[in-house]
Amino acid sequence: MNQRRLTISNQLLRHILEHCLEEKPLEACGILTGKEDVVLHAYATENARQSPVFYEVEPVHQATVLQEMEERGEKLLAIYHSHPTTAAEPSGNDIRLAVHWPEALRVIVSLAGAAVVRAFLIQSGKVQEVPIRTVPDGGGVWEDLRARPRA
Repeated sequence: MNQRRLTISNQLLRHILEHCLEEKPLEACGILTGKEDVVLHAYATENARQSPVFYEVEPVHQATVLQEMEERGEKLLAIYHSHPTTAAEPSGNDIRLAVHWPEALRVIVSLAGAAVVRAFLIQSGKVQEVPIRTVPDGGGVWEDLRARPRA
């Protein structure tokens, strides 16, 4: 596995944390897109499972993100989700689900105590932590698809 690093603005990271806290006790989920491991767009999506222990990005939201990302020439960098009561470590479900979009990082936000955010590359069942580099505010666009009317 190659060494990667996810770069995200403090502002986008704050939005992600707020989204995860809003959805607690359910798992929140969303998608991060950009170029060269730099997050340019962060999307809050609905958890189609509405579960405290499992997530699935709402299919209509996923299709919207993929279309907009392609139009901008970006790629899917990461899928984020929260662990409302457990550590920021991939669960068995997280590892199994990583077969979908294996190049995408998995960003996990633990809300068990003080918030902890970690990123992982999960390929062929192997888990490698990836550093997260935060940069000053002003970079990237936040989109809350939960508030957008569905087509």
